[in-house]
Amino acid sequence: MISNKHRILCALSVIILAAAACSLPTAGQATPATTEPVAPVLAASSTLEPATIAPTDTPQPPTETLVPTETQTPAATLTATLEVGILPSETPSPTNEPVTAEVMKETNCRTGPAGNYDLVTTFPTGTKLQMVARDLGGAFIYVQNPDKPEELCYILANNARVSGDPLVLPQISPMPSPTAAPNFTAKFKKFGVCKAQQYAMFDIVNTGSVPFRSAYIRTTNLKTNESTEKSVNAFDLYTECIIAKNIAPLAPGAAGYLAGAPFLRDPRSDKVRAVIQVCTEQGLKGICVNTVIEIKP
Repeated sequence: MISNKHRILCALSVIILAAAACSLPTAGQATPATTEPVAPVLAASSTLEPATIAPTDTPQPPTETLVPTETQTPAATLTATLEVGILPSETPSPTNEPVTAEVMKETNCRTGPAGNYDLVTTFPTGTKLQMVARDLGGAFIYVQNPDKPEELCYILANNARVSGDPLVLPQISPMPSPTAAPNFTAKFKKFGVCKAQQYAMFDIVNTGSVPFRSAYIRTTNLKTNESTEKSVNAFDLYTECIIAKNIAPLAPGAAGYLAGAPFLRDPRSDKVRAVIQVCTEQGLKGICVNTVIEIKP
């Protein structure tokens, strides 16, 4: 039998459960908000700085303006202007053209620049020669024998017409003369006048043992590059345009004269160079010797 005390406890339990059920929210009823503030999640870290957010109306940097493709001009192609085989950084080096000589009249070619050297060959008129070097005196040129390329020899410069620039060629010293050559001395005398034009006059002395019968003289104004040349078969003394004394041949130990061709421009205030050659036979044949003289104003 259940005691009254027990019955009372059961009734109180039922009442308490009913009251609790009435306090629960029904479906669709909002839960009242708590009055206590909720701490932010980052509140635990006191060292963090709040993030800075740029306002949405801050102007953005301008973007690159693209030129419409229909107005753009295509770039030039570099390779279209370059020669084949040449890089842009390369500069073609100049190539020296060969210097040639054409024989204007039959001439002997010898082992040295004088008539007492051994004869190598004789070139007929019209022979085309390759010029190898310049003679120190300027009266001869050093050429290659076209029939025997291994043979090199000297011919008189005034017997040939040179094509090209001889200054690109080296100057050479000839081998010693096999025999004692005839010799002479030359000295500038003065500038003579013929028909208002000046010409150079020289004293010539034969210091050898054989007579001289011809001579060649080329005078060059080194300032204007004007050159004159003349060949003679005598060593006459001139007074203006007239022969005052005839000297032919120029015997050993004798003195004579040599006059160059007149200049178009007065050379007396400029430096002049003269190449003089004398030969033992007429027509610049036989044994020939030469010298170079510079005339200073």
